[in-house]
Amino acid sequence: MKLMVLLFAMTALVSAGAQAQIIVSEGSGAAQDCFRHARFGYDAAAGIRDCTVALGQSLSAGDRAATYDNRGIILNRQGRSDEAASDFSRAIALRPDLGDPYINKGSVLIKQRAYEEALAEINKGMALGASFPQIGYYDRALALELLGRYKEAYGDYKKALEIEPGFTLASERLKDFVVTPARQKS
Repeated sequence: MKLMVLLFAMTALVSAGAQAQIIVSEGSGAAQDCFRHARFGYDAAAGIRDCTVALGQSLSAGDRAATYDNRGIILNRQGRSDEAASDFSRAIALRPDLGDPYINKGSVLIKQRAYEEALAEINKGMALGASFPQIGYYDRALALELLGRYKEAYGDYKKALEIEPGFTLASERLKDFVVTPARQKS
């Protein structure tokens, strides 16, 4: 019975999903519309269309990478993980110095239950810097928790809340932790 409850809890944890990271595009027109769809969760079909239109335009390498990243976020929300991962990889190929696409790729890998790979991607992205570091900490905590590394996961959920006190997903995950005082060694 305990194993069944644990499996259910892990399934619920994965289906809650990692949160995607967003690169802010300085582009205009369709690229900026693509960003808004990714950032605020507007109409997914319109967002994918706007991102695809923007990718057909002349963009700097940074804006092209951001647009691939933003389209990947929208695709990921739609459950189109393979397409999302492809867009995150394209963003990384264009600008390997940007942290956000690595974190986003990590969120896809969590959904695919590739936790060690997810952790490696998220760590790489966090080291490079993230537009929304609280999301990186949350995703990393999720991967760590699913790997059974609870103490580290707890610390990252706490860090996510330190950065963004109103981050509901992190505060909800922390409700599942029971903190007990460390035993004194005699």
